[in-house]
Amino acid sequence: MKEILLPKRSIEVWLPPGYSSSNEYPVLLAHDGQNVMTDASSWTGSSWRMMGALTRLHERNLLRTPLPIVVLLPSADGDLLPGARRRHLEYAASGPFAEAHANFVVERILPLVEDRFSTSSERYLIGSSMGGQASMQLLFRHPELFNGAACLSPWFDPTFVVSVASEVTALKGKRIYLDIGGDIGDNKVNTFDLLDHLTAENWWNPGYFWLDSQLQPGVQAMKVALNIAGANLKYHEEPGGRHNERAWANRIDLPIKHLFGKK
Repeated sequence: MKEILLPKRSIEVWLPPGYSSSNEYPVLLAHDGQNVMTDASSWTGSSWRMMGALTRLHERNLLRTPLPIVVLLPSADGDLLPGARRRHLEYAASGPFAEAHANFVVERILPLVEDRFSTSSERYLIGSSMGGQASMQLLFRHPELFNGAACLSPWFDPTFVVSVASEVTALKGKRIYLDIGGDIGDNKVNTFDLLDHLTAENWWNPGYFWLDSQLQPGVQAMKVALNIAGANLKYHEEPGGRHNERAWANRIDLPIKHLFGKK
């Protein structure tokens, strides 16, 4: 039954340059982890390029914490049934697959990471699209474990937005980053961008030009809910921003600075 709800997968851990067990490091759990660090492993052929962003911000002394240990949580591959993507089920707002995913991260992955590596008490989550919802869900379910979350171009189930607005204590003071692109004002998303397809891998990806515009109402609703909940919210709009890893790489410094920065 466990294999049906949560198939096995490899999970990689990125250690900061110069990692030493004599120091303590915050932990960052990244959903869709295959898309976070390297272009070759990303399903669009471009990644968030987080490794470079982290090291540059650290070198410029813009972070209040040591570089984090980054746990790359890959999303599930394939369909459970035709039309039922495993990733969508695991990153959903509710249901047995979402519950299995959340429990796996909290009960297995986090304790394992903290047992094997030298970690501080600061723990954060990050994700894009449905991975943004999965990150916010884990923070909402376990505010005693996590200090904040970052959600890039996230999709939010309306029922989850209502829950956040209704439970005003769970996210109070939590560091939360929220952003969205798409058609904003006079800035429209181009239907085609050649740079989306000049990649060594997966050049055929569709570019996902339409999605951020569709997600704007849900993100705006979550922004209101988070303000009601008293979160320490950083909200960013990216006019004309596309819904893909290359677009998120262009602003990945913003969530990092909000979660780990000095201000």
